[in-house]
Amino acid sequence: MVTVDKAHEEGTKRQAAQDDGIASIKYPKTASSSSSSGSGSGSKRAHADTDFDARACFRPELFDEIDALTSEFANAKPYRHCCIAPFCDEQLLQGVRREMLERLHFTQKETDIFKYHQSGDLANLDGLPEAEKRQLPSLQRLRDAIYSQEFRDFVSKVTGCGPLSGSRTDMSTNRYKQRDHLLLHDDVIGDRRVSYIIYLPDPEINEGSGWAPEDGGHLELYPRESDDSWAPAVNPTRRLPPRWNQIVFFTVLPGQSHHSVEEVAGLDKERLSIQGWFHFPQPGEPGYAPDQMSQLWSAGAISTLSQIEAKRQRETGIAGDAFITYPETDVIDSDGKIELSAEDIAVLSKYMNPNYLTQKVMEQVAEKFADDSHIQLGEFMNKELATKLKTALEAVDAHDGMDGIRIPPHGTGERGRWHAFGPPVIRRYMRLDGPPMANAADKAEDEASKKSIAETENVVTDILAAIRDELFASAAYARWLSSITTLAISGHRNMARRFRCGLDYTLGTPDGTTSTTLDSVLCFVDQPEEWADGVVGGYECYVDGGGDGDEASNDGSVYRLTEDESILLTTPAAWNTLNIAMREPGVVKFVKYVSASAPGSRWDISSEYQVPATADDDDDEDGSDE
Repeated sequence: MVTVDKAHEEGTKRQAAQDDGIASIKYPKTASSSSSSGSGSGSKRAHADTDFDARACFRPELFDEIDALTSEFANAKPYRHCCIAPFCDEQLLQGVRREMLERLHFTQKETDIFKYHQSGDLANLDGLPEAEKRQLPSLQRLRDAIYSQEFRDFVSKVTGCGPLSGSRTDMSTNRYKQRDHLLLHDDVIGDRRVSYIIYLPDPEINEGSGWAPEDGGHLELYPRESDDSWAPAVNPTRRLPPRWNQIVFFTVLPGQSHHSVEEVAGLDKERLSIQGWFHFPQPGEPGYAPDQMSQLWSAGAISTLSQIEAKRQRETGIAGDAFITYPETDVIDSDGKIELSAEDIAVLSKYMNPNYLTQKVMEQVAEKFADDSHIQLGEFMNKELATKLKTALEAVDAHDGMDGIRIPPHGTGERGRWHAFGPPVIRRYMRLDGPPMANAADKAEDEASKKSIAETENVVTDILAAIRDELFASAAYARWLSSITTLAISGHRNMARRFRCGLDYTLGTPDGTTSTTLDSVLCFVDQPEEWADGVVGGYECYVDGGGDGDEASNDGSVYRLTEDESILLTTPAAWNTLNIAMREPGVVKFVKYVSASAPGSRWDISSEYQVPATADDDDDEDGSDE
């Protein structure tokens, strides 16, 4: 097996993340590589074989079809792209697949945006010792063919993108197994110009009939939300299955080339592929221009608009709403000795387990929270309400096919007061009373089907809306929170959410808050024991993003790094459980993508409470606190 050089991996892992499986091949420390940069920045080939016949590596007729493929590319939706199958010499690709499975080492990686098995940067093959290079002849041949002058000219002609670099190669391997996925991103890093994916699933999969729709693993392409927005729509409009001996490529453009890899759902199915990029010409290469990127993006207009839109989305925050300030008469100012009034008890007992309203339990909770700054409270809603809600939630999930077996179509559950909420570059989930999204979903549920579940769904909607509006938005609940946390509270924002299995998530995104926030999240899931270890996702994770949260993002791109040492708290999805956590500025959070194998949706009511700055906080900021 090709093994790993730890130093090389550490030097490139942060840049090499926002893609369809990038990494660095982990080479032996004795290897002397002439390529020093990783897949995020591209690598230079050590030499070129002047006798190499690149065209022999492809299907013979491929280069005669440029005109038809150019037309296909120009007219493709939701943005320009091209699919070619077959594109490669069959014998060569069989050898590539064999070497990938037998010679390369794959390691499972997981962050908020992806989960898959990755190998490394094939651009660095020239740096391997001769004995190891001889184990990978087909991979080397395919790499050299892809970055040959002949094929680069072919891609340049089809896409109309202009000259492409021959010295900067960027090519990696990935292996998606059950539950593996890659959420929405646009590939915009550095000077990438064209993105491509080569598919190598088992040619004999499903008894030779090819990759089945229910196996998942599709490449999903997203349109813009509207002509006036550079944000991606909440649902994709094209889904391409992984097909043996197929290449898909598209130009990399900010605000336009948004795509994702659907979760692989089929048991014992593997989505094997090679992902790579062509880059702009480098200094000294034909076609190089110092301002080539700004010229391409209309003197920066598209890039600037996209960046402004992304900044606006980040500052909107996870909740997406402004804090609602409590009236002056209801200001919650705690010194740890708040006593709930009879009126407060009447409001809270309508919903909450009465045990949490006793002085003894409240004191125990306060002591635990003082030690840890977070606490998890089970059986939080009273038994009568929880039982009624459980029956209704199970019925809605059953109606929508949330059965832990298959991936539901996009648009599932979008009806009544529930709407998919985006943009998916930051989040996607169903929000109660959220704004309708612009693009139509794949699944258009007929009126008879909607009517059959309407009464039961109304039960869910009414209960969750009442908890959101009457309990969590009340001054009585704020006083209860203040009494167990000893924190003053000045405002709140609340939403009821549904994370559908196989579809929904949030990413670790700075939300623009500059003061301490108290999170209160009430979660409901079926079969909580299946969620406890986090394998099916749905857990909420808090990550140290650095002073203002910016360390959690990769230079403003959609990728959010979640290294082990940065994870502060993880709370698994559970039934009727309230999670309370104090979140300082710079800490970001996300709800991990819910796998199609989860036994149902993650339903929750997510509330955030604004903690006003104290005099001590002001002293700390001024540097006057000694």
